Amino acid sequence: MDKNIEEKIRGLVGKFHLLRTKEGSAEFDILWKEVKASIPEESRKEAGQILRDEMTKARQKMKRTDIDVRSQIGDLNEVLSLSYIAKRYFHKDRSWLAQRVNGNIVNGKPCAFTQEELDTLKFALGDIKNKLSETILNIK
Repeated sequence: MDKNIEEKIRGLVGKFHLLRTKEGSAEFDILWKEVKASIPEESRKEAGQILRDEMTKARQKMKRTDIDVRSQIGDLNEVLSLSYIAKRYFHKDRSWLAQRVNGNIVNGKPCAFTQEELDTLKFALGDIKNKLSETILNIK
């Protein structure tokens, strides 16, 4: 396959973040049509495989499997309501959060937080800390 086409496909994977908004999706569709038009019919299967491989690599890079949240939370795991945190801060159910905290294997892969999800968890814990501090100050 032409190296130029391979680079276009890899560049397209780097633009997946555009799919999060309506305007971004329209922009991504234009980029996709340009790349697709440059791929000869006989090379499309190979191009599809390159796209799948690059998407897999991108997903793996996003997950922070190097961080053991369970050990960092320690005994707080018994004190904190994962259900509350999952619903209030992530808009997910308890099992989704528990899978990531515990690093469970789902569909053959370990669950892990993305950096953005770790930032949300840090915010949630800080917010809970502030609520506890306010409550402590209000108790007479």
